Amino acid sequence: MGRPDPLVDYPSSRIESLPVEILQLIFLYSLEVNFPRASPRLGHALSNQLLYTWLVRLVFSSTNPGSREGFFTPDFLPPPLDFWALEWQQRQHLQTTLLACRWCTLPLLRRCQREYIAHAIRRKCAGLVFHPDDQAALADLRPHFKNLSECDRAADGHRGKGDLIIPARLDEGCPRSSSRSVDRKLAIWFHFGAVQIREPHEVYYENDLFRLPCSVVIGPGRIPDKVLRAPWSPEQFEFLQLLAADFYLDEDEVAADRSSDITHRLIRKRAIEPFRRLLRMHFRAANCRVPARWPLRSSHYSLVRRCGTGAGDPFAAVILDERWDDLSAEAKQDLLRYLESTSSCA
Repeated sequence: MGRPDPLVDYPSSRIESLPVEILQLIFLYSLEVNFPRASPRLGHALSNQLLYTWLVRLVFSSTNPGSREGFFTPDFLPPPLDFWALEWQQRQHLQTTLLACRWCTLPLLRRCQREYIAHAIRRKCAGLVFHPDDQAALADLRPHFKNLSECDRAADGHRGKGDLIIPARLDEGCPRSSSRSVDRKLAIWFHFGAVQIREPHEVYYENDLFRLPCSVVIGPGRIPDKVLRAPWSPEQFEFLQLLAADFYLDEDEVAADRSSDITHRLIRKRAIEPFRRLLRMHFRAANCRVPARWPLRSSHYSLVRRCGTGAGDPFAAVILDERWDDLSAEAKQDLLRYLESTSSCA
């Protein structure tokens, strides 16, 4: 016998008895993320990959000027969803809330990125002529998403000129064209889910950048806890790398309460690999737009000496290797002396 359906004997309310299509419309009009959580029946009715995709497009697409003209077509974001009707506060809240949802996974965002880039190319490359080989490459970008290890991950918080740069020219029949050909470059960043059309002398920060996921400039969304705790899998770090530059880690750059708690936990549990990887990454705080390296405090150095192994302690060695230029002379001497001693966790 198969497993019993837990919804069969579940008493339904009047709203739960509505057709699934009506429940989905209620959800799309209200954008109340807690609505599916109100009951198992509502959760079942609203657990839909297409709904998830629309929500990601609504909440995480770029708010750049070029998106205001002919981008959010009904086939890409159907009514009643209206991208430009969201105030930045609501978008920020939804970004934080959706990122924390179990269904908001890295594979879902990667699929949404592929669809977003393909849509941006269709909508924004009208009037551009590509070489036949480049046109064929643009028709199927899936191979590039299968090898993201070679793509720009902006380890220092600054992106390069693009993972794939394709030259183009304006079609002579396009109203914008003149007797003289005007070249364009189509640049794509696959890890960041970004695309841009620019003139040859322009760089990415001088022009429209279509990107998904894209944070709110005024108030970014929050990196979810689910990517900042054990088991610290490779997929978690890939997800974290995708969010790190734009979404915030700590509320306040100086206090750094959240990252400090994580660092203390990693040192106490002797989790050296996630500690090492985090120290090499850049993050932003809610009150600062510029990404900075993972914060370390003097309390972390003290905890390393208290909980470590003394001679050859990996945590002390990683801090010295990764943060030598940031350490005070006193901190360097303390950690170097510690590496030659013995200690046990109090």
